[in-house]
Amino acid sequence: MTERVQEPEPDISRRLPAGAGGRGNAGRRRSALWEFLGMALVASGLCLAVVSPDLYAAAVHTIAATAAELAS
Repeated sequence: MTERVQEPEPDISRRLPAGAGGRGNAGRRRSALWEFLGMALVASGLCLAVVSPDLYAAAVHTIAATAAELAS
């Protein structure tokens, strides 16, 4: 009786998805940093609005005036 040697199937569970070679979790760390910086910016803006309402009103006026200029 002849025995056939079967080649082992390649382990596809270890393969990286296409285009992800060598990156690891670099994207996740970067997005967490951007999320932190965005939250810090929002928090500082809210603190500024509470501490100095007249600066907040001036900023809103400037943004509205710029938007009106761009729209026309």
